Amino acid sequence: MNKKEMTVLLPGSYDPPTLGHLSLIERAAKEYGHVHAIAFVNPDKAYAFAPKERVEMLRRMTAHLPSVTVGFAEGLVIDYARAHGIGLLIKGYRNEKDLAYERLQADWNLENGGIETLLLAAEAGQERISSTAARKALEGAEATDRLLHESVRGFIENKELDKKREKT
Repeated sequence: MNKKEMTVLLPGSYDPPTLGHLSLIERAAKEYGHVHAIAFVNPDKAYAFAPKERVEMLRRMTAHLPSVTVGFAEGLVIDYARAHGIGLLIKGYRNEKDLAYERLQADWNLENGGIETLLLAAEAGQERISSTAARKALEGAEATDRLLHESVRGFIENKELDKKREKT
């Protein structure tokens, strides 16, 4: 099967989705026929954004990519992949620490689900982009234009405005 006939999965928390995530999704969409960008729940994490919000931000950010399916799933990534006939996961990494973590997950997914993982290095200049950095910038009312796509920033700004309106 050639790459353009393949469906790949980009699992993540996407809390919130960043420009680094978008770069990875765009790279996958250029190479593969169909891309599933799916927000998963990690029971060990506390989330700043609800699943519906994460999915909506992902939808807005990837609206220009017709081959991308956005969604939300609970459970194991390998279960989602098998249920959708996906044999390849794509994950990004920013540094050696990320790479070591992602390799452990990739090994587990292969051993326990028969699902391979392609690990892609962050593009130059994106090594410091992370959802954690974005949340910290949002909490400190700092600029997020180097971290978040304009559609994601707009979504978050509207959410904050709605919160203020509810309080008054």
